[in-house]
Amino acid sequence: MAWQSGESGESGESGESGESGESGESIRSGSFTAVRAMVSNREGVVGMWEGIDDIPPNYSTKPTSLDLWSTWVRLRTLHSEMVSGIHYDDGVDSVAVRYWERKDKSEHTLVHMFRPTESDFVLQLDYVNNYAALRMERGGEIMTEMTDILSFIGSVGFLHPDRMKRTYELLKLVLHVTGFIEMRVKHALACRRPMEYSPQIQPMIPTPGHGSLPSGHATESFAAAFVFHALIKAAGGKDVSIPEYEIGMPKRNSTFIQLMRIAERIAINRTVAGVHFPVDSVAGMVLGRTLAEFYLARFGLGDLRMRTFDGRGFEGDFCYEKVLSMGYLKRKGAEHEGQPIIKEGKHRQKVDKSTLLEYLWNEAVIECRLMINP
Repeated sequence: MAWQSGESGESGESGESGESGESGESIRSGSFTAVRAMVSNREGVVGMWEGIDDIPPNYSTKPTSLDLWSTWVRLRTLHSEMVSGIHYDDGVDSVAVRYWERKDKSEHTLVHMFRPTESDFVLQLDYVNNYAALRMERGGEIMTEMTDILSFIGSVGFLHPDRMKRTYELLKLVLHVTGFIEMRVKHALACRRPMEYSPQIQPMIPTPGHGSLPSGHATESFAAAFVFHALIKAAGGKDVSIPEYEIGMPKRNSTFIQLMRIAERIAINRTVAGVHFPVDSVAGMVLGRTLAEFYLARFGLGDLRMRTFDGRGFEGDFCYEKVLSMGYLKRKGAEHEGQPIIKEGKHRQKVDKSTLLEYLWNEAVIECRLMINP
């Protein structure tokens, strides 16, 4: 699992994708000895060539044919399907992620993001400095999360790569696709990292070679958390829409709250490490939630709201509850002070359902029914 997060993954998908062979068998490794063994074996048993009597039909072109392919083939096929129709509209200090609907030939804006000003980032440095006090305490988590966030998200349910193959595959798909989208957004916003503002930050891990906002760990962990929660609800025959924030949210022992807290901690750990500002995580959660709704719509479940994140005039720390409640306001003295940082569209948008993605979702739901208290 070399690439659970876009933040960590300059190494790419590593062994998961290996065209050289997804099994450990010696013949798949391409060793000369193994190849000679196969050649000599054939020469010893084939005999005289004969024609065939029964011609096998071509495979079905239905979504169920996904089960015929290797894991990395399915992932790439579904990855291509998931991003189909996604494009980007770069502006001055902003970027919009849009989706082109094929059926009615219409365009939807999924999310529009504006980067904070340099002064906004400078005001965030105190948070980065103060969080450094937790580096020794959280060092193990931070190092593990550099390459694996799915283990943390999956700790809420019985997420085992062998027992729940399709669920695991679906969440990996979510992480991979989210990583590609977030990188394009990072490029468009081109925000500096904390250590570029102050030499005293001195991150505890190497600073990734891409922009700071939005945080990839925040984007991916929340996207995975929202989708995993929807899977668990679907397995229990419940409404899969992402809960709207309201006073009296579920108690801390609820699956939703635990998933939110895990994703929040993963995001905050990046600030502890010294490679992100809190505002990066706020932007990441906004993007992650919106993408999760988009994925669920592509799986054939519900619709989504367009969101805007405007980081100009941002102040404060990251808190998932404040993102859900859209409680962040532009600071005093900033342009349009008192206006919300996060906004949602009034009307929900429909997007095309993908039969390929729907098939994977349904297979994952069946697996999730094995979980305790779905």
